[in-house]
Formats: sequence, structure tokens, C-alpha cells
Amino acid sequence: MYKSFTADEFKKHCALPPDYEISGFISYGAWDDDKHFKYMEDALKSLGLKYKISTLEYKFLQHIRELEINNKKYWFAIEYGGATLSEYLHLACLFGSKKNIHIGSCGGLNPNLNSLDLIVPTYTYGNESTTRIYDRESKDNKHYSTESISQELIKNTPKNLKIDIGPIKGCQAMMGETWEDVKSWSEAGYSGVEMETAVFFAVSNHFKVPCGALVYISDNLIKGQTVHDESHKNEKVKREAVKAEVYKVAIKTILNIC
Repeated sequence: MYKSFTADEFKKHCALPPDYEISGFISYGAWDDDKHFKYMEDALKSLGLKYKISTLEYKFLQHIRELEINNKKYWFAIEYGGATLSEYLHLACLFGSKKNIHIGSCGGLNPNLNSLDLIVPTYTYGNESTTRIYDRESKDNKHYSTESISQELIKNTPKNLKIDIGPIKGCQAMMGETWEDVKSWSEAGYSGVEMETAVFFAVSNHFKVPCGALVYISDNLIKGQTVHDESHKNEKVKREAVKAEVYKVAIKTILNIC
């Protein structure tokens, strides 16, 4: 069925020219597109890059912005969870992406970490159709990042930000999480829990495209903090500063600049 569609067929369907290709893909796990498109543009400006941002014509691709930098095209997508992300990433890989990077936030599970600390996941445990269908041979539901990309992300991260390197738990049902879930995931050794990286790694690995992720701890679940807490609200200014750095790290890594 849809898996048999070629890159050329998808390009025609999406109103893209036959020679269309992209060099890399960045996604951010969120739902509020306009805000994060602005974050991306602010990051590009702060790095002094010359760029052009375009909206793709085909309506289904409305959560993507095409970034043209140094005569190369990149996709930047905002996605909350894995369903549409898997399809955008599928297309990006077919259209030539050489490097895939995911950024965003997560819930904290490591008691040794604090809100706004960063995590570079070694792998994400994911056991949903979006991972199973792209990694049909997996016996343990562990979906791995690419070591070289992880090291690039770490190298490009400001030294004043704490980075943890470890596994992440994938869960696309945030409102269904219980305190018992949080404790069991923490005891199992997961550093954080979030929605996107399992499918991100599974799809990227299926197409053999190097991939990595950098996420910051937003709600530190293992210490009892949720997004509704006053402590979380009080961290907003600091959280925005960390988020801005995460964007810049992703751009530097996708463009291979220091």
C-alpha cells in the first residue's frame, strides 16, 4: 500500500517539483506551531545566518516550514506525538534527508536531574504502531539514536547546561500517566518520558538516516512537579532561555557548524 509509493510519486502528490530534495530534518515536539516557528527564526537570526523560510503549498504539510540555507533546503516541523511526525519524517527521508534531529521537552524521571537539565537519549523505549511498523524486527522495543549525532549535539551545547546521556521512555498518553507509572519508569533507569523520540528514531533508522535528539526537562515528574505547579510557572523565563539554546544547538548540528 502506501509504503510502496516512491519519492517521485509523493512529490507529484504533494505538488513538489521532480528534482525537489532536502538535506536535513528538524522536529520540535509541541502543538503551537506559530510560536515555535518564531523560535526557529529567532535562533537563525541569533546565529547570523542568511536564510529563507517558506510555507509548503500542499495543505497536509502545513505544520512544516522549509528553510533554505546556503542553497540547501531543510524541513522544520512542529508535531505533538508520533502519528503525523512519522509521515513527515517518512517523506523527509524519501526526499533525501542526510540528518534528522528532534528537539523538545520531556518529563523528568531521573532523581539526580533538575528541571531545565538536558537529556541526549541513547535510545527510547516505544511500543506503539508508529514504532512497530517501522522496526518490525525489534524484540525489545528499543529505538536507538546515532552515536555520532548525539556527540555533535553534546559538543554544540553550551557548557553551562547540564546534559544527561541515557534512555528515555516513550509515552503518547500524557494524561493517562500515573504516579505508579512515573516511579516504575524511574526505577527502570529512564531519564525522561516524552512522546516523539521513539518514532523519530524508528523511522530514521528504517531509512538508515543518522538521527539524534536533545530534550530539556520541563515538568520534573519524579520530584512531584507537573506543568500546573507554581514552581513550573516560575521557571518560565529560564525555560525560554534553555529552549532558545536547544534551537541553536539543533541548527548548528544540522548545518555542521560550530
